[in-house]
Amino acid sequence: MTSFAQGPMHGCGCHPHPPIRYCRQEAKELLVRGDKALDFYADAAPEAANPLVGTESGGKPTITTGAAGIGEAIIGGGCCVQLSVEYMPANLSLQDQDCLVLVEVTDSERTILSWTKQFKEGYHVKECIITTYPGARLAVTVKRAIARVRWCEIFSC
Repeated sequence: MTSFAQGPMHGCGCHPHPPIRYCRQEAKELLVRGDKALDFYADAAPEAANPLVGTESGGKPTITTGAAGIGEAIIGGGCCVQLSVEYMPANLSLQDQDCLVLVEVTDSERTILSWTKQFKEGYHVKECIITTYPGARLAVTVKRAIARVRWCEIFSC
């Protein structure tokens, strides 16, 4: 979704000049799921092509809960970016399982910034976890969790 800022470029938060330029904000997000197939494959046939499902003796499918989900994106735009994250367990029926979310940003100078959280339950939102510039690479890794990282890319018009 694209929207137009109501003020001059200094409203973008990074570059105060030139003072007459306007900017456009474009919302971006990266959704990553770990163990995303747990519910779907719980009763699947053993021959289902899924790395999360194994077979115990007797042919009954078992679920491997150790798989991780990984997602990547490139941060674009022309101004600094603040990342926010939403996260929750991937499968609510598995109680007392440790879930993990790791957000890593590598900027164009190879500086690595990271944010991580280990949790057991609930839906969480954390805003402004990392601030970076365009050209950075975003990597999100989750284990037994669903995470959505959001940011706005800002372009001058």
